[in-house]
Amino acid sequence: MLLEARRRIQSDSNLNGSVSTRTFLELVRCDVGNIPMKSEGVDALHAGAAMHCWPDLDSALSEIYRVLKPGGRFFATTFLAPYFRGVQSMSGEDVQQKAFQYFETVDVLKDIVLSGGFQEENIEIEVLGTACVVIKAVK
Repeated sequence: MLLEARRRIQSDSNLNGSVSTRTFLELVRCDVGNIPMKSEGVDALHAGAAMHCWPDLDSALSEIYRVLKPGGRFFATTFLAPYFRGVQSMSGEDVQQKAFQYFETVDVLKDIVLSGGFQEENIEIEVLGTACVVIKAVK
């Protein structure tokens, strides 16, 4: 995914060569439970379709909160449990092998984000369709 993101940035004339893009945009592969960045050093983090694959959500959200600057933003997408049940019923595959976490409700996800340190008034969770979730949280 990082290679594709890098390719798209390089091919977008609005982004490629931009001083702000070269200066402020970094694509980093890391263990979300142990982010190799200084505390309060990051403006924004994005985790696309990933949270359900994190083995330790509490450590991950605490690390995200730690590295975000005050006012920093965390964006994530993931899926509610009905998505995985739908995949399993359509494909016949055991989706237990495809994800560590199954989130039954938006409230479960909100509690996870709260446990990382974010305040309830700074968390917005939107469900797209029946099971795709977009999380926006501000430190």
